[in-house]
Amino acid sequence: MFIGLDFGTTNSALALAPAQGPASLVPLRQNDADHTTFRSLLYFEEGDRDASGRAHAFAGPAAIDAYLQGGEGRLIQSIKSYLANPEFTSTNIFGSRFTLENLIGTVVTRIMEAAAYSQDVATARRQAPVVVGRPARFVRNSLGAAGTESDDFAVARLLTALQGAGLTDVHFEFEPVAAAFAYESGLTRDELVLIGDFGGGTSDFCLLHVGPGMREVKNRAETIIGVSGVGIAGDAFDARIVENVIAPKLGKGTSYESTGRKILPTPAWIYDSLKRWHQLSFLNTYKTRKMLEDIGPVSDAPEDIEALLHLIVENRGFDMYRAVESAKVRLSSETKTDLVFRSGLIDIKSEVARADFDRWIEPELNEISSCVDRLMETSGIASTRVDRVFLTGGTSFIPAVCKLFAERFGAEKLAGGGELTSVATGLALAARQKFMA
Repeated sequence: MFIGLDFGTTNSALALAPAQGPASLVPLRQNDADHTTFRSLLYFEEGDRDASGRAHAFAGPAAIDAYLQGGEGRLIQSIKSYLANPEFTSTNIFGSRFTLENLIGTVVTRIMEAAAYSQDVATARRQAPVVVGRPARFVRNSLGAAGTESDDFAVARLLTALQGAGLTDVHFEFEPVAAAFAYESGLTRDELVLIGDFGGGTSDFCLLHVGPGMREVKNRAETIIGVSGVGIAGDAFDARIVENVIAPKLGKGTSYESTGRKILPTPAWIYDSLKRWHQLSFLNTYKTRKMLEDIGPVSDAPEDIEALLHLIVENRGFDMYRAVESAKVRLSSETKTDLVFRSGLIDIKSEVARADFDRWIEPELNEISSCVDRLMETSGIASTRVDRVFLTGGTSFIPAVCKLFAERFGAEKLAGGGELTSVATGLALAARQKFMA
């Protein structure tokens, strides 16, 4: 058996490939239920300690359950997006210090524990290398910027985290290349394919040859014409909904009267942080709380500021994220939908039209389009020569994203499948092709 691990910004998955035949996902058991994907998040509850006295971490579905029970805790999401950021080294969680590598290693450890009942996984870990996905371009920081100079740094940190989780023989493969393996498994003829892999933090693209004639090539780098990526994907699209629907209901654009009787705008930096919901816990400081408590009574929208304070103090970022993501998903099949987010003092119900959403995400779509343009130009390949465009990842469902590629390459060339799991199965197939004797 050969093992592939897709450690994603939002979701992770594990897959196995036998010596022959298709790869399959490993069921990940938590709370007496099997899951095909594992949420890449952690939740720490105040007062809950492990045997060594450190803050205990819940992970994946268990983290979501613990979070939804309420109480004092800290939810950590999108950990992968910090890998290329040298400024994020560690964080203090209820008196225990965790490095970024510790946090990632904990998620990976829990994934392996969730698959521990599978004898095939245990055997594969002992006998074969593990192939792990990596983006074509790592996000440089939590705001979504990417930088090629940060890739080696990010890969080294990820390797350290994986080794800390007990994976001693780790090899990396580009995530879009892994998606190509998954697509290739069903082909009967060779094709020139553009793979678009849309994750939570990055959109990665790979132009390569796939098909029966390529399956015996040990080094798939020989079949790759070009690889590129941009630090924009699902999180950035969510942020646009937060910016345009949620934030205005929480005081964005309002003003207040200062002690000097000047009319001042409510600080915009709060709403910039709000767009990245997983950063919400960083807003929950005495200084920020005190500022909002002072602003509230003299604001021209006191109830909105009070609702914002509730969101921060009660750490309801995940609830906000679920409401935003749910509305975004519905907009893939509906021309308009209601975004509903209710939690304590927060009572938001707003209609969102797909046409407005498409307009909000135009800057991101333009960056994705430019990234693909650069890839095609540097590769020296005309769009008409591409046989197929295979799009994977949740963002590939967004109509405006599909339209971008349909207009460039032709709607008849678009393909998809296994949008949340094709990278994991492709990584297992990549492991088999690379390491099978």
